[in-house]
Amino acid sequence: MASRAADNLRTYFRKAELPEMRRYPNAPDMPPSAQCSHHVSFQVEPKQARQMLEIRSLEAVPTMSCYQMGGEQLPKQSIAVEDVDMESGERFTVPCDPTFDIPPHVGQRPTDIMRIPRIDNLPLMTVQRTLYLLFFQDTANWSFSLVDTGRKVFQYFLWSFSGSGKPTMYGAALVPVPRDLLIVLFQPPWVLSEQDIHEFWRFNSSLSFPHFSATSGPVHVAALQSRERLWGKIWNIYAINKTRWSVLTSYDRWVFGIFSEGLGLGFTLLLKRRIRASAFPADARGPTILEFLVFWVACAMRLPGGCRIPNVGFPVG
Repeated sequence: MASRAADNLRTYFRKAELPEMRRYPNAPDMPPSAQCSHHVSFQVEPKQARQMLEIRSLEAVPTMSCYQMGGEQLPKQSIAVEDVDMESGERFTVPCDPTFDIPPHVGQRPTDIMRIPRIDNLPLMTVQRTLYLLFFQDTANWSFSLVDTGRKVFQYFLWSFSGSGKPTMYGAALVPVPRDLLIVLFQPPWVLSEQDIHEFWRFNSSLSFPHFSATSGPVHVAALQSRERLWGKIWNIYAINKTRWSVLTSYDRWVFGIFSEGLGLGFTLLLKRRIRASAFPADARGPTILEFLVFWVACAMRLPGGCRIPNVGFPVG
């Protein structure tokens, strides 16, 4: 007999995989395999404050920390609550057959960026429900909210304080704890292709960005590669929201990243496999997308089980 997710959160998170996102027949065509989509056409103007100097990769340590957090913070025993919050309607939504009884999510197949509710209704709702159950005191007034950019090629969700007054800045030991926001930026897979996302995170050594600072002189946007425009746009969003923690996704692929203090150094997390490193696929196992989303929010908010990332960089003007 299938169980509730709340009866064994650890097993649920380690087995639940994001279901395939089938596209509507009228959706834009996918680019050929191993090719960029050429739709990452952001306008990225040079800025004096943009000190984006390098990108580096993070590999084994965060993944091991994610496993450790799951073992310590996700209980195997029942927490004696229903999967659905009857007041808010939030529930566990990512299917995990046949072990857990999760009602199927029914949604229209996407045709454009505004028709991709699966990111909100599947992983983000499940993660938010879990954070409320595990860390209620710290997360009760925080939530994922959609920030409508008015763009057809990208939107983003912001994990931020949504209550009245100011967020609590104290942990269980009553000492000040900084709580950072987290941004989940998404583009449809026909815009952010598998090759685009591969180009975005694939650097195994430092990469210079001479075009990003206004001190480097005039820049023609057409001369920038898609990965440079994407990094520049993300830098702008994170500077505006004063946060460093990032998730970039097409739903099919996921990249977890962070900027250093001052946004001068970018890190991306790679999923190490036997043959090569890759971005996280939607059906990743060990860890799953759900496991790493909860872990990444915990890191940003300094919740139990989160890990610290090197603090290197320059103040933002």
